[in-house]
Amino acid sequence: MKQYLFFFISFFLLLIDTNAQVSYIEDSNVSRVMNQYISENKGTVYTLGYRVQILSSTDRHKMEKVKGEFAKKFPELIVIWTYEAPNYKLRVGAFRTKLETEQLKNKVRKEYPSSFPVKDNKIKPSEYL
Repeated sequence: MKQYLFFFISFFLLLIDTNAQVSYIEDSNVSRVMNQYISENKGTVYTLGYRVQILSSTDRHKMEKVKGEFAKKFPELIVIWTYEAPNYKLRVGAFRTKLETEQLKNKVRKEYPSSFPVKDNKIKPSEYL
């Protein structure tokens, strides 16, 4: 009897349609924004390199002030900032090797004594000096 019951249940389960489908309705604004994001970031390639970190602070206003001062003193250098809770980090330059980064560090060390080289894996090839 158990065998017949097992075969009957197995046969019944095979007959059930298991091709269930889920559908959703997406707002047109969401689609537009996602397509714009994809198109803007499709060609963006990042490489591993080095920068010099000249400041780490919890005070955003201080970071913005130092960024402006640095940009006036060294207009040829790229200045970027990142936020890694709770610190704002101010980094400058973009180099392929640590040796090149050390040269910049020595150049800015007089005015920014706490500066040091850091690895950065989000450098665009166009940023390299």
